[in-house]
Amino acid sequence: METKDSRLIVHQESPPNSETPIELLDAGLTPIPLFFTRNNFPPPAEIAPEAWRLEIDGEVERGLSIGFADLGKWPRKTVVSVLECTGNGRGRFEPIGGKAEGLPWGEGAVANAEWQGVPVRHLLEEAGLRPSALQAECRGAGLVRGVEVEKLIADGLLATEMNGRPLPHLHGGPVRLVVPGWGGINWIKWIESMTLLDHESPSSFNQDGYVIWDKEGRDRGKATEMPIKSIFKSPRDGASLRPGEIEIEGLAWSPGVPLEKVEISFDDGDSWEEAAFVGQDRGPFSWREFRLRKNLLAGLYRLACRATDIQGKTQPPTVEWNKKGYLMNAWHRLAIAVTD
Repeated sequence: METKDSRLIVHQESPPNSETPIELLDAGLTPIPLFFTRNNFPPPAEIAPEAWRLEIDGEVERGLSIGFADLGKWPRKTVVSVLECTGNGRGRFEPIGGKAEGLPWGEGAVANAEWQGVPVRHLLEEAGLRPSALQAECRGAGLVRGVEVEKLIADGLLATEMNGRPLPHLHGGPVRLVVPGWGGINWIKWIESMTLLDHESPSSFNQDGYVIWDKEGRDRGKATEMPIKSIFKSPRDGASLRPGEIEIEGLAWSPGVPLEKVEISFDDGDSWEEAAFVGQDRGPFSWREFRLRKNLLAGLYRLACRATDIQGKTQPPTVEWNKKGYLMNAWHRLAIAVTD
């Protein structure tokens, strides 16, 4: 199994769950040793490409049994996409309503990679997808998750490469499902079957585990698409800096709508200044680096950042608390002191 960078923050040894310190999140593609790990179950034994198979059945005209070599018959596609754990930022829920269930992720259960593979729509067309199909119940190493067929047709990818190399075992190799713009629970690793359903999957990962439950225990929707978001990389919260030009850096992303701007406040949202996007634009599912340089006098500053996409959707100042701590995209805030 591939070696991970020792600087990752380990939340659980088995199954392996670790996040990347924010300051190590590169503006481009995340190196695999620095890529966060998220697992509900222990990873399976390594699967040789020649031993991998995918079964497709259910609401299709004909079942398919596909081997790794069979994937070569369809056109390949490359997409750069953020992969974010649905519970990324869970730790920020505690001050607004109490500790949420699950691993106490900071902001580092997120990464950006180049994924290459075969669009799922080609396989569904080959199988003769029926109009009645609503979800594909995807299975991999014990995890069962129903993913909406509409999204799979539009963007789903059976990825065999990550950042230009064969997909590593710990990240789902030899083949995983990639669902750009949606939370990591939908990106089934070690995928082994897809059963097309004309109803919502009864899996606990659809009916309980990834549901937005409010304080009263009411179902407020499913965790599918990830929200627009921006976070600071530097300076760090609580930093003490000298007066003069201060450089603010961060990352922003959306579930597939291009970003229009990122704004930064130095007074907790009373006023805003627009940051500049820097670096390469790798597409609507990739993150963008932003930067702002500003001369600051001595004093205490409460910074906040917010992203806005070209359709006008803006990152909110707050989000409603939910039981499992999902979809945290409130303004990212930090405090700094500028002292002589």
